[in-house]
Amino acid sequence: MKTVGDRIRERREELGMTQLELAKRLGYKTKSTITKIETNINSPTMPMVAKFAEALMVKPSYLMGWEDPQTPSYYPDPTVTVVANKLKDNDNYRVLFEAVSKVKPEDIDFVTSFIKRMGGDL
Repeated sequence: MKTVGDRIRERREELGMTQLELAKRLGYKTKSTITKIETNINSPTMPMVAKFAEALMVKPSYLMGWEDPQTPSYYPDPTVTVVANKLKDNDNYRVLFEAVSKVKPEDIDFVTSFIKRMGGDL
């Protein structure tokens, strides 16, 4: 039976993310916490599971094993899920997927105006 740590590792690998990248998204300086959780040395608390889910773009229920593993979607809108998966799974567009996930909230307006100036639709 898969553990929370197993599902975290699998999802991180699906996203092509290193342990250090995930650690930094969660505010850790090193990957040691991630390693301990993925190898089942430590178990994450429920608040930690929620933070992992957000960083890995899945629902907490998926990481807990309460949801079908075939539908690990963080997005409630199926169209958004399809677009996000296309960006993530296409090598030519993956850079966009990764860039979007790293945009800071204070930079959203700047990025949006930049895309509009380039002729993109938002």
